[in-house]
Amino acid sequence: MYYTDIHSHILPGVDDGSQSMEESLLMLEIAEKENIHKIILTPHQKPDRKCVSVDGIERRMLQLQDELRRRHIDIELYPGSEILYSHDAGERLLNGSICTLAGSHYALVEFMPDENWPYIRDGLYGLICSGYWPVVAHVERYMHVVKNLDRVQELIEMGCYIQINSGSLTGDWGFETKRTCVNLVKNHLVHFIGTDAHRGTGSRVPKMAKCAAVLKKKAGDRYAEELLFENAENIFEDTEI
Repeated sequence: MYYTDIHSHILPGVDDGSQSMEESLLMLEIAEKENIHKIILTPHQKPDRKCVSVDGIERRMLQLQDELRRRHIDIELYPGSEILYSHDAGERLLNGSICTLAGSHYALVEFMPDENWPYIRDGLYGLICSGYWPVVAHVERYMHVVKNLDRVQELIEMGCYIQINSGSLTGDWGFETKRTCVNLVKNHLVHFIGTDAHRGTGSRVPKMAKCAAVLKKKAGDRYAEELLFENAENIFEDTEI
């Protein structure tokens, strides 16, 4: 089974992720060895900061894809962004100044780790009312959400989708974070896995294989297939899970 990574910072020179084409290519070589064959590029989009434009993402993505083909690296790239939520996020999505995942109605949305629960819930509901399907990025970071799994369930019932980071499930970010992620997957409260890769070396490289093994052990092969590949196909087809 090939894996799909819906959350990555591999696009070079646009945020705090890869800083060069060579680093991006190193990351992609690692991803291929990890059996990742589709990656959505999700550079940060933060309000009141100069961020890469939608056209800039597309242009750089095509340059990177051409280099992959030249080097015979078997990975397909897709445009996206990781949107730090603000009150005008829905408006910016609607006017095309920030982009969704692979041109779909799915939008990867993050919050500050200590953001309060009503702000997160109401912000995501506003995006749903604007016609988007929010994917909550690395939900394990939001202490006021995951301290009560009923809140995660509420977000799902409201129309959100939940993403966790592969390294969080394998323990790269500590025992408590791993325990949170294990509880989430055991209760089938996750829809997507992302690497959230930022580097070509160290702890933030695009690794998925170890996470896949943990996921299969904790939640079974069938659910693992959904999180590692099948659910992501709904993004590319722009259909709801």
